[in-house]
Amino acid sequence: MRHSVSILAAIAMLAPVPALAQIETVDPDLAAAAEPVIDSESIDRLGDPETQQQLATTIATLSEILLDLPLAPLANAVADAGIDLAEEVPEDTTLRQLAPEAEQVPDQIAENLPRAMTAMASMAQGIEAMMPALRDMAERMKDALPRDIAPES
Repeated sequence: MRHSVSILAAIAMLAPVPALAQIETVDPDLAAAAEPVIDSESIDRLGDPETQQQLATTIATLSEILLDLPLAPLANAVADAGIDLAEEVPEDTTLRQLAPEAEQVPDQIAENLPRAMTAMASMAQGIEAMMPALRDMAERMKDALPRDIAPES
């Protein structure tokens, strides 16, 4: 188990590297002009039981597939990146074999994702209701800041 955790940790560390390499400085004018991501349609979809079930089923199915993917190519990529693994991973090793407790993950996703989506919809509704007050507060804070550090209007 210790070896599977180290392999998974190494893979997890490498996963976001290409995405992080693409991050550029955000243009303040572009950021200021951006519309909020929260809209009523998105909130309704998050709270829709049919959408929740479809997404839960899809992600649980993808999780089942991931459990059976061979880990050797990923472990080899980690090793090629210069991260020393404790041991070599045999070609036919899967996550299901390496971490048998992962077998429960697809069922847990199917069971818990709809509840999590309902909670996210509730939180998003609260944030949506607070947006006018948050915008007003941001304007007041901008006016209260010293001119040399306040963002330009």
